[in-house]
Amino acid sequence: MNEIKILRELGFSLNEAKCYIALHKSSPMTGYEVAKKAKITRTMVYDILQRLERKGSVNVIEGSPKLYSAVSYKKIIAEIRRDYAEKLDSLESSLEEIVRDVDSDNYILNISNQAEMLGLIRNAISESRREIYLSLWDTEARMFESELREASDRGVKIYIFSFCEMPFDFGVQFTYKMRNAERNFPRRRIIGVFDREYMVMGEGNSSINEIGLTTRNAMLMEMSIDQMLLDVILLHTLRNAGYVVDGMDVEDYYESIQRFFKSIRLPEDLPKRLDERE
Repeated sequence: MNEIKILRELGFSLNEAKCYIALHKSSPMTGYEVAKKAKITRTMVYDILQRLERKGSVNVIEGSPKLYSAVSYKKIIAEIRRDYAEKLDSLESSLEEIVRDVDSDNYILNISNQAEMLGLIRNAISESRREIYLSLWDTEARMFESELREASDRGVKIYIFSFCEMPFDFGVQFTYKMRNAERNFPRRRIIGVFDREYMVMGEGNSSINEIGLTTRNAMLMEMSIDQMLLDVILLHTLRNAGYVVDGMDVEDYYESIQRFFKSIRLPEDLPKRLDERE
């Protein structure tokens, strides 16, 4: 019988399910009658009926003889449904907290679109308390100017690397100050590390469909800061050696950097960037 199978899945024993179904079909009944209808022994039936009474599935009518009746199936189903809903809500809440704890320390989460990435960076700037590391372009710098100024005013140390000139003068800036840089670099990745506790990375060029990421993974944050530091070292090396000057065009930059690479005998067969592969 399908109803007995389902009752067992909901926590009834086989004999409890048999007794409840027998009483559901015909109530009230004596213990003897329940045993006969449910096809179980009389020695077992009274213990089973006691368990059903404790579960709230059977009502007892005192008398001589004692009678038993089934509690309305609608009431039982409503109680089971409510009980399972409460347990599932509790489980969902507990698992959500566990996932949040794990994600915050170890996981890398995808960012679905540019608008989401920009929103996460804006919020992270507003919540930063100690230091911010940014590698970005002038267009996005203008978008974040208000939040960055407020962060600077409350004492947050801000480090910025960019190929473009920034639209503001606060923060520690390391910039090439190239003309038309944003229009001539096909990929314009943006990286932000906030208080060395949270990182956002994504593509600044909205025409490129590239999934960004956010993480609290310490290794990735350190790698991002190391990348920014290498960019700053290369910038100052090129500037001090006279290979780049403020306001130069992108084409002149590419020509100058190739001359610099030749001057230091940089090997030609180097690993290629993603946008350089054939």
